[in-house]
Amino acid sequence: MALISALNDWNLPSTSAQGARQYEQLAHALKVARQYLYPRDISTSRSAAKPVETPDVTAAFQLVLRDGRGSTLYSEFMDAVEARFYLITQDAQRYIDQLNVSHAEDVDEELVAPIMTEMLERLAVWQRAWGVPLRAFGDSKLIGSFTSTFHSLLHSTLPSIFPEHLLIFLQISLNNLPKHLINPDPSELTHGNQQMFQSVPLNYHKVSPPSPHLSRLGIFPRFSGTLSKVAYKEIERIAKEESEKGWDVRRLTRARQRVGDGVANWLSGMFEGNDFAQAALRPMFSRFDYYLCKCFFDIRTDELFDIIVDFPDSMAALEDLKECLFKVDQRLELVNKLNAANLKRLLHPGAETKLVLSLYISTIRALRILDPPGVLLHKVASPIRKHLRDRPDTIKCIVAALVEGEELGDENENAGLIKEGLEDNDRNGVGNNDGDGIEDWSDPKWEPEPVDAAPEFRSGKAGDIVSTLVSIYQSREVIIKELQVLLATRLLAVKDYDAVKEIRTIELLKLRFGEQALHVCDVMLKDMADSKRIDDHVQGDIRSDVHPLVISKMFWPNIPGTSLHLPPKLLRAQQEYEAAFHHFKPDKHLRFLQSLGTVHMSLELEDRVIEVEANPVQASIIELFEGKNILTIEELKESLQITDNLIKDALSWWREKGVLKDEGNGWRLLEVAKEEES
Repeated sequence: MALISALNDWNLPSTSAQGARQYEQLAHALKVARQYLYPRDISTSRSAAKPVETPDVTAAFQLVLRDGRGSTLYSEFMDAVEARFYLITQDAQRYIDQLNVSHAEDVDEELVAPIMTEMLERLAVWQRAWGVPLRAFGDSKLIGSFTSTFHSLLHSTLPSIFPEHLLIFLQISLNNLPKHLINPDPSELTHGNQQMFQSVPLNYHKVSPPSPHLSRLGIFPRFSGTLSKVAYKEIERIAKEESEKGWDVRRLTRARQRVGDGVANWLSGMFEGNDFAQAALRPMFSRFDYYLCKCFFDIRTDELFDIIVDFPDSMAALEDLKECLFKVDQRLELVNKLNAANLKRLLHPGAETKLVLSLYISTIRALRILDPPGVLLHKVASPIRKHLRDRPDTIKCIVAALVEGEELGDENENAGLIKEGLEDNDRNGVGNNDGDGIEDWSDPKWEPEPVDAAPEFRSGKAGDIVSTLVSIYQSREVIIKELQVLLATRLLAVKDYDAVKEIRTIELLKLRFGEQALHVCDVMLKDMADSKRIDDHVQGDIRSDVHPLVISKMFWPNIPGTSLHLPPKLLRAQQEYEAAFHHFKPDKHLRFLQSLGTVHMSLELEDRVIEVEANPVQASIIELFEGKNILTIEELKESLQITDNLIKDALSWWREKGVLKDEGNGWRLLEVAKEEES
């Protein structure tokens, strides 16, 4: 240690007169340098002047540096900076207090911008006033070291509420972007550029930062989280605003355009001139697109039940959701949300079976767009299918949809035969009807099951909607039997033997269920044709108002009989027709089902003529009034031999027509319409 000390003192001035002068010159140079470097208080007018590097200052620094005391002088300066940094803290607090008052009193946020701008400008003046004298050292590394220390001291002394004020300041600057960036021209999306926006595009426009001192004071990256928060909040706002415009067209592309022209350019402008920061921002734009898709995904999955209800008019929203689902890959969240919405809004006793079935059909079509392999549909369809299977009228609604529903018309025309044992083939519960479900390992196009598929899921060609509905039950026989009942009901209601629509329906259903399965339906249609031929022959022998449908009892569903006794006039017409039929076919007799059919009646009253189509009970009751103006329910019951409920329903029907009136002690025929008002 003694040797090192001796070596350090080797070049020290001697004690001679010349040495004394060197000591004095060095001491004077140190004094001048210290005074020049000393952190001054710019809040006072006397110290606010910018320090000037005079020739004396330059000479003093040269002497100090030549003597090797530069590092010591710099260390003393940095100690003074730390000791006097309270001046900057006090000055900054004045602006913070103004910002706090504005925040507490709910003053217009626009007032925050000028206060923040002035505060940043003031802090930059402090940094510049204390840092400029360091140029006298002629070493840029010392200036960089000072800047780093200054930023650290500044950030450590800023109050905890500063990020909130900075957030508002940045939001204001983002909201004040030029209109062509906030709301870019949507016509750019209609000139073949739609496919270009598979992510957030950056259509570069120069955007100035709200204050040039944000980077100079090291606000970024120290408060980069606040900067990102502003950007992400704006992306959320854009996604919400665009998604609320409806489902008629795709909204994601327009949202990407707005984020690219607005948020991306704004963020890039914060680091204008910093090539390193600009390069680091490029991956962030990809994260912007991910976050935008995530926001859209959250919004559209919350609306997915309503989107399915509105299908196919909501096709554009499904296309957006499909793209977002591929981007964010949160398939389980989509399933959970849709299952929860179905349970709350659909799968409860208050929903009609027809509605549940209709939404199930829309769900199948919508989810096949989102996920063609069918994994999502498999997870969503299972509770719906179980709910439908437990409802007693599901079969009837399925058959009605097959025969009468317009939404399944194309399905019947364009699909193939539904195989027996469908439940075994339909392992997904969504209509996969591709044989025995065994995978063909030799198929060069074979692909493994999706990673999120359930163990029982089997991929394959997706079945059509009809086979999916039929597969709710273990056998198609229950559907075929219900088809026979529905066809019989429709044929019994046919007038003039015109069954063209029913014939076309059965022919289409044969393509789905096969000829043999619908053989009974062919017999019923043949009965309709034979009945027309028989009626034409009978009408050639006698002129009758009776036009019966003659059915083959063994092939038609069981039709319950009735105890109705027709009045003489109606009974006589049936007997005459039966006699003519027996004459035409001596080996056969007719047995009329009195409760079925319709009667076209023309009632000639004193002041009006009423034409109606009534059922046999209604026709029988009004005929009994032909000989008597007032009849009681007991008298009607004795004549017709039917229950009170049937009689009351028929009387109410005639009362609605303005023909009968309840007098309390009986029902009276209204020959004159005005009698009803009296």
